[in-house]
Amino acid sequence: MHFGVCGGCKVQPDRTLLPYSDELVRKERQVRDLLQPFEVGTWKPILPSPDTWHYRNKMEFAFAVWDDALVLGLRQEGRFDHIINLETCGLMSEVAVQLLKRVRAWAGHHQLQGYHRRRHTGDLRYLILREGKNSKDRMGILLTTSQGAAKFSTDTLSPFQDSLSTLWMGVTDDKSDVAQAKDMRLLWGPGMITERLINRTYQISPFSFFQTNTRGTEILYGLLREWGAAIGGTLIDLYCGSGGITLAMAESFERAIGIDTHQGAIQDAVRNAELNGLENVEFVCEDALEFLKKLPGSKVSIQMSAMVVDPPRVGLHPKALAALLEMNPQKLAYVSCNPESLARDLKSLVPLYRIVSAQPVDLFPHTAHVETVVFMEHR
Repeated sequence: MHFGVCGGCKVQPDRTLLPYSDELVRKERQVRDLLQPFEVGTWKPILPSPDTWHYRNKMEFAFAVWDDALVLGLRQEGRFDHIINLETCGLMSEVAVQLLKRVRAWAGHHQLQGYHRRRHTGDLRYLILREGKNSKDRMGILLTTSQGAAKFSTDTLSPFQDSLSTLWMGVTDDKSDVAQAKDMRLLWGPGMITERLINRTYQISPFSFFQTNTRGTEILYGLLREWGAAIGGTLIDLYCGSGGITLAMAESFERAIGIDTHQGAIQDAVRNAELNGLENVEFVCEDALEFLKKLPGSKVSIQMSAMVVDPPRVGLHPKALAALLEMNPQKLAYVSCNPESLARDLKSLVPLYRIVSAQPVDLFPHTAHVETVVFMEHR
């Protein structure tokens, strides 16, 4: 095991591995401590992840050079340039771990070089794997430099067709160290994977957002569906990604509108609405703040009965939060992957909103992260 050295898993400052039951206690206490200043109608106990190991449906593995040799794995805790040459991993599936080893051996056989993050040289930068936990579809994304892309062909990669239903190659010489590329080349397959959550089917493209714990997400979406079942009217879902929450809740509303800035995610969301035969769903590619600015006095504003916000880890932008307060939705659900930013935003929300209930949901076993959903109604 690489636990305690690799930065993928960490639940305590001393990087010791807690029994999962103790980890849940610690996470629930963390959320309650941070939300303690607020009056909460009902505190609901933390819901555990159905899978405590091998639960992630997406991982980004980095290529690098260490001691003049190619390595492939995850970053050492606290080091941007030192990559742990993974031999095992408790986060991704066993199939993914075997794929990682095979790709490393393939790169060595073809004398390809890992990316040097200080010199900005080399052939291979990242291997991204996405999996359908329920569908068993699997996507690979191999990010290379332009130099690396010229060194092999689709035929060279054909041994991986038994494990990957679709494969992309992304080519980038950008010095910023991010696992994305504008030049994307489909090598085989449909270019996306399909996944099924509850009674919805989702198609997922290379870089669109999708919750990383599939079976834990089914629990989270179930809570949101239960909350929305008795509301009706028009739902607005801010930061909707590829439409997961919007589509899951659509049957409870006359109209559901999802908002996100990522064009690829919105394209996925539109496709997924069509795939599921949902005619009461709309998606808008726009910044949340800009969308909220347009709402006051609009027909959508008059019809709106509920809003869901699922912002990035930093929480709501102060201007977006101010615009939300001006909108005054009667019912509000805040889904957060960061209890600290949730607590900060609640300071602005509680003068106008009563917290009906708060519930942690563990989507990230063996890490310090925890999801929380807070249901509110206007005072």
